[in-house]
Amino acid sequence: MVITKLEFQKNDPNRVNVFIDGTFAVGVTTEAVLKLGLKKDQEISRDFLKKIVAESDFGKLFNRIVNFISFRPRSEWEIRHKFYQEKYLIEVVEKLKQMGLVNDQNFAQWFLEQRKVFRPKGQLAIKSELTRLGVDRNIIDNALRNSPVDEVSQARKLLIKKFKTNFDLLRAQRFLLSRGFSWNTIKTTLAKKGIEEL
Repeated sequence: MVITKLEFQKNDPNRVNVFIDGTFAVGVTTEAVLKLGLKKDQEISRDFLKKIVAESDFGKLFNRIVNFISFRPRSEWEIRHKFYQEKYLIEVVEKLKQMGLVNDQNFAQWFLEQRKVFRPKGQLAIKSELTRLGVDRNIIDNALRNSPVDEVSQARKLLIKKFKTNFDLLRAQRFLLSRGFSWNTIKTTLAKKGIEEL
């Protein structure tokens, strides 16, 4: 078998069509072409053709996952869960980890900062959410140590927003509990002095 032509794809200049014995065989990334040393008039074996095909499947999955994580950072578990049936998933995830595109420590830190700014919650709720996203408990604890949540401040912000009028102590307690705040935080926030400062 001989590679008779290598041709850039019209719709994607980062991919190359490989023709073998005059017939289109497979599309691969330009990175795969360089990695495998593909060139015109190169004789290849069936085993080598399998490598080219494997690189193609790898490349397609790699691009799909990169697109998936381009909208927002993802935990490793989220990626494995969404693409669990895909061949080469393990290899793609390892490649993304090597490139720093998948990193649960960075993800946990990002998630924590997002919660502080956009959807304030208590540490209990944040821990629960990150656990559901498959993040290791040690990584979660480390993120909270590096960037602790000022729960009283967060709770007060939420109460000001939630109870602009008709403040009710019992409803406020239930509301803060539902947002994952500890009893100590709730007591401190709803203490007489705390209420006056709302």
